[in-house]
Formats: sequence, structure tokens, C-alpha cells
Amino acid sequence: MKKNFLLPPKTEPIMPQIEISGDRQVIVEGCKYILEYEPETVKLDVGKFNLRITGSELTLISLADSSVMIEGGVLGVELHC
Repeated sequence: MKKNFLLPPKTEPIMPQIEISGDRQVIVEGCKYILEYEPETVKLDVGKFNLRITGSELTLISLADSSVMIEGGVLGVELHC
């Protein structure tokens, strides 16, 4: 018997999804704006919060839809209300 499944419409996540790979890469889904972009600091608006990534030689590798990939020497990731 064949079943059909309806997929819900794409919605923005209520909370940002943050994936940290060692000390070299951070992927953030749910980014609304890039507030600051410097080699030592990247600050992102992720809705109700701001996310601050600190390190050295930080580089924005990709930006697609609401997903951001940052690579470099990641020293810290902070979530600010």
C-alpha cells in the first residue's frame, strides 16, 4: 500500500542551530544579519539573541539562506540576550 506524506512548510527555527567543529569551524543556522565582521570577531543576529564568535583569522566561508559558515582559529562562542 502506497502512503503519501505531507511535509510541513519550511519555517525558521525558533532557536538558532549552532554546530562547532573543533576550534576551526562554526556553522550557524537561523542567522538574520551579520552585525560585525572582523578577523578577530564575528557578531551575528540570530533572532532574540546575538551570537559573538571570537578568534583569529576568522573568515566567512559561506552564506546561504539563513546559514553562515565561519572558519579560522575559533577561541570562543558567546550567546548574548
